[in-house]
Amino acid sequence: MKTNEFFSYLSFLVIGAIVVACTSGTSNDSNQGNAPISRLPVDVKVVKSTAVTQEEVVAGSVVASREVMIASEVSRKVVAVSFTEGSVVHKGQLLYKLEDGEIVAKLKQNQAELGLAKLSEGRLAELLKNEAVRQEEYDVAQSRLALLQATEDLLKNELDKTFIHAPFSGKIGISKVEVGSWVSPGMPLVALQEQGSVKIQFSVPEKYIAFVASGKTIHFQAPTGGSSIAARIIATESGIDAASRSITVQAVADNRDNRLVPGMSAKVYFSVADENTKGLTLPTQALIPGANGFGVFVVKQGVARFSPVTVFSRNESDALITAGLADGDSVLVSNILRTGDGTPVQVVTAK
Repeated sequence: MKTNEFFSYLSFLVIGAIVVACTSGTSNDSNQGNAPISRLPVDVKVVKSTAVTQEEVVAGSVVASREVMIASEVSRKVVAVSFTEGSVVHKGQLLYKLEDGEIVAKLKQNQAELGLAKLSEGRLAELLKNEAVRQEEYDVAQSRLALLQATEDLLKNELDKTFIHAPFSGKIGISKVEVGSWVSPGMPLVALQEQGSVKIQFSVPEKYIAFVASGKTIHFQAPTGGSSIAARIIATESGIDAASRSITVQAVADNRDNRLVPGMSAKVYFSVADENTKGLTLPTQALIPGANGFGVFVVKQGVARFSPVTVFSRNESDALITAGLADGDSVLVSNILRTGDGTPVQVVTAK
C-alpha cells in the first residue's frame, strides 16, 4: 500500500472512532436523564380524630355516709338493750335503757315541793297587792319557786339521758355492753352507720386537681366484682398534703342495695381530659424524640415531612396526640431511621 493511501485509511479509522464515541456518550447521557427517582418504601398510619377519654386509676376506700359511736352521757347501769345486733334501726328508736330509779324519786320529791311553792307564791302575790306582806317575803317565795322549777328541768334532763336513742336511721353494729353493765360518760356502746349512700374517699396527685372538681362524676369498682359504679364528687380537702403532694377527694354513691360495706377497698377511675378534647392515636414507634419533645414524619405528595406533635399520653404500644396532626394525615410507622425531612417515599401499606 502506498504511503498516501495508508494515511488516508488511518484518518478514516480515527474519524470513525470519534463519531462512535460521541454517539455513545450522547446515548448514555440521555439514559441517565430519564432514569426514575429512587423512593424509600414505607408503611403509614392514617390517623382519625376521636374524643379523648384518658383515665387514671387510683386506690380508694368506701366510707359510711354518716357514722357515729353511740355513747352514754351519764354513769348508770344498763337495764335493757332494745335492738338486734347487725340490724337496721330507725331514727329515734330506743337502743339502751339505763337505770333511773334514783332520778325518778328525786323528781317526784321535787314536784311535791314545787306544788307547795306555787301555792305559796300565789298567796303572797295576792297579799302583796293589798300590801299585807313585805316585798322581801314575796321575793323569797318567788326565788324558791324558780329554783324548784330549774331543779325539775335538770332532773328531767338527767332522766332523758337514761334513754339512748338512734340519732339517725342506719345499720347498728355489735353491742359492747350487756344488761347489767355499768357505763360511764363517753363510754362507747355500739357503732351506727348510715349506709343508704356511701362515700368514696381517695387521693390524687396535685397535677390532677382540675379534674376532680365538685360535681364531676367518677367510677369505681368494689372487690365484690360486677360492673363499675358511678359516684359524684362532693368535696376535696382544703389543702394539698405536703408529704405526698396529693389531695384527698370524697365522692358519694348510692347504696340502697347494700352491696357496699364501709371499709371496703375501691379501684377509682377518673378522666384526666377535658370533655371537648380531641386526639389522634398513633403507634408509639412512630414518635421521634427530640430536644423540644416529639415529632413524626407525615407523607405529603410522596415526600416525608417532619411535624412536631404534642403527646397527651403514651404507653408501650400507643400514643395519644392532641396537637401537630390533622384528621386524615398519613404518618410513617416504618423505615423511620432511614427517613429525613424531604425524603421521597413510596407507601407500601396504609392502615
